[in-house]
Amino acid sequence: MLNEGTFMPQDRIADRAAVLAIAFALALPALAQQKEAAPDLQKPAGSEAANISTVGDYFKFNVEVTGFKPSGVDKAQEVTAPQGSCFRVSNEFQDPDSKKPMLRGRFESGKFPRGIFPPYGCAEQKVNTVVSFDVSKQLILEDRDRNRYGWTYGVLVAPVKYYVKPREFSAGASVGPYLGYRLHDRQGSSDVVALSVGAATATVTTNNSDGSTSSSNTTGLTIAAAYIAEIKGTFNIGLLAGTDLYSKSQNVATSNKLWLGLSFGYMFQ
Repeated sequence: MLNEGTFMPQDRIADRAAVLAIAFALALPALAQQKEAAPDLQKPAGSEAANISTVGDYFKFNVEVTGFKPSGVDKAQEVTAPQGSCFRVSNEFQDPDSKKPMLRGRFESGKFPRGIFPPYGCAEQKVNTVVSFDVSKQLILEDRDRNRYGWTYGVLVAPVKYYVKPREFSAGASVGPYLGYRLHDRQGSSDVVALSVGAATATVTTNNSDGSTSSSNTTGLTIAAAYIAEIKGTFNIGLLAGTDLYSKSQNVATSNKLWLGLSFGYMFQ
């Protein structure tokens, strides 16, 4: 967590490394469950983990937002965040009086407050950037027009793959946890770029000494980069590019070959 009034690149690097480790640790149990059963292709191809935290996320406001109070100050006057301002969340907590979920964070300005990652062009503002503020979670997560940026994670499913060489389709699904970054998340739509590492399956045909053949399933590792778009929180589409890795002894023809995938789904309520 950043100290109040500071903003150091070293803190960002440590924060991202910690999120990466936690994301994959949380996603591995889901991967283990998916390996035991076929994926449900009626559900979105990229499923974000439930109740994912906003800690570390940036919110860039498309409208003025009133309701920010200086942290730890009783009966303090509320502050209005101007349009184009960026608010970085450092903590989530429950208000002791109203019992409502609250967010704590600070305002930041500048063209590239998060380095190469968006948001970009956070407005210069009169809001104090060295003081933390508390605000209702629902207010900025749902009630006000905003863009959200930050790390996310979940489970990614590639139901069908097309191998560029040898130019063939495969119905062998790949399932694995992914770590992604929100390039754009506005109420009603979101775009995530992600990296996934998971399990891949293939059928191997063996020629027996008596002239017959037998088939068996083998498991390998799949690595994929993905672009995931979600609309209205229910429809999901993903564009994927990856490769499957098997040991040489498994003699899988598609091992280490580039594949492309298109996956989509609809979340039935």
